[in-house]
Amino acid sequence: MKKKDYFKLWLLSFATWGCLIPLRGYYVGLYGATIILTIAFALLTWWAMKKYAPKAGFWRVLIPLLAPWLFVELASDLIKFIFIREDFYDSLFSMPSSVMPPFAVITIAIFYHYRKKWLFAILGTLCVFGVTEGHKQWVEWIRYGDYPTLSVNLADCEVTDSTHTFKLSEVDAEYLVLDVWSSGCGYCIRELPEIQELHDEYKDSNIEVVSLFACYRKGETFNDGYEIMKERDCNFPLFAVVEKDDPILTRCEISRYPRVLILDKNRTVIFNGSLEFAKRKMKRL
Repeated sequence: MKKKDYFKLWLLSFATWGCLIPLRGYYVGLYGATIILTIAFALLTWWAMKKYAPKAGFWRVLIPLLAPWLFVELASDLIKFIFIREDFYDSLFSMPSSVMPPFAVITIAIFYHYRKKWLFAILGTLCVFGVTEGHKQWVEWIRYGDYPTLSVNLADCEVTDSTHTFKLSEVDAEYLVLDVWSSGCGYCIRELPEIQELHDEYKDSNIEVVSLFACYRKGETFNDGYEIMKERDCNFPLFAVVEKDDPILTRCEISRYPRVLILDKNRTVIFNGSLEFAKRKMKRL
């Protein structure tokens, strides 16, 4: 393998990574970007192994393919961990996006080198799981795994609607789903039509889906949340609480939005997490 070709392989690896990495935040999100990066580097690895490995050797081809993660992502995560500890949460959150593409590279490289179908089947299954359900489970755990999910009773907690203040125990529903959001969370606002669809789906069941607007800006009221929902043609029930001292938020340790709570008939929290996993819980109910 000529030095020129070896340099091209390094350049191609970094160029592929550099072109696709922005997808994480701006176009398809972290989950979609992980899938695209994994597929792209799996294909790149197979091509590189066929073209260069017979002459250059297995390891000499593998290292450039892993270089973006070894020398950029891993280094940046270590810097965050050592010097900027408050940003390390973001590194944990995006870990599947950093781990699964190089895992796919190793999987394809090992299969090319050893040509063992059973080995590829095992590693390939792990890879597919990692970029699909495994990724979702990891993000859910990082976001909500440290928060209480059971036994927190909110029956005595008060909320406000357009006319009066009342306790959650007064809401007539066997199960109560609270979509907790704030005006400063753009993702929460984009998610409102999806909550509307969920409310419409369950409106004739024993599950009541409502919106809980956390007033975090000074002077914000129920009406501010109502106007945001109205702009998006959402008309499902809306409650409001004041963020600073509200017991719902403090007891459930809610500091990041959005958050979905599911309460049983005693208004005890039986789920505390994301909308996607809340939907799974609601189907089981």
